[in-house]
Amino acid sequence: MNLKSLLLYAASAVVPALALAAPPSTATVAPGKPAKGTFHRVELKGATGQALPYTIEVPAGWEPRQVAGIPGLWVGPADAKPPEDPRLIWVRGTLVSLTEPDKLAATIRANDKADPKWSAPRVEVKELGGVRGVLVQMDVGEGDKARSSLILKLPLEKVSVDITATAPRAEFPKHLPLYERILLSARPAAPAAK
Repeated sequence: MNLKSLLLYAASAVVPALALAAPPSTATVAPGKPAKGTFHRVELKGATGQALPYTIEVPAGWEPRQVAGIPGLWVGPADAKPPEDPRLIWVRGTLVSLTEPDKLAATIRANDKADPKWSAPRVEVKELGGVRGVLVQMDVGEGDKARSSLILKLPLEKVSVDITATAPRAEFPKHLPLYERILLSARPAAPAAK
């Protein structure tokens, strides 16, 4: 599978390479109604309960959860239904290596120019908490099927983890400040106590 196919795969929110899980939410804030400006940091956990090496900050009342029949880790308010709800952040593993983020960013830009079916109007190498990743905005589809996604790719051993926020293209600009706030809050998780 080439990089273009992997990016389209991520943007369309289909079956991820790694299934992730988290315990159900026990939040006391009303679902979908975070207190203005209140965020909390959540740990991202794999299907076996093993923590991924990253955390993100999300609005109060948002928690990670696994949804039966839909692979991946979904982070959002309890009433948000995957995969279409724009209030959800999707975390999944990918087969793309992030050993050289600058080269990956250049490849995405080159593939964007070569294929008119999708575009990546924003491709940036970001350093977050000492870890270098790639932030990509992708636009796919046309008409009422048009969607935009903001994807943060972070290294995970020889592959990577994608943290993705997606919305219908017409709604994307209103969600973008929150998406950026969440994705750019990603930090390496603290090492486990021994």
